Amino acid sequence: MNIHPQIIKQDGKAAFVVLPIKDYAKMLQALEEQEDIQAVEEFFENSEETFPIEVAEQIADGVSPIKVFRQYRKLSQVKLADQVNVSKQYISQLESKDRDGSTRVLKKIAKILNVSLDDL
Repeated sequence: MNIHPQIIKQDGKAAFVVLPIKDYAKMLQALEEQEDIQAVEEFFENSEETFPIEVAEQIADGVSPIKVFRQYRKLSQVKLADQVNVSKQYISQLESKDRDGSTRVLKKIAKILNVSLDDL
């Protein structure tokens, strides 16, 4: 950026800067762009994982979040059950909503599926 300022001194020290309006506009635009870049970087640093719309649609349609996230993570019921240290039937009952899971089990499932307990 090529800016042409005029420095005005007061008591022998630089006190004011006068810029042509074009230079001022360029400077503002550059500052805005830098702020936008910083905002995008902060968003990606602090954002949580996002999921495809199909995941949200299935959950909205009443499919068990455990089943939806398990399938999204490409885990079988058997594999999830083994990692949680419960039976496949237990996972099946949770997914069919025939059983309420204990907080301990649901916390383990959430951790394995990399979602929050609230997501389940």
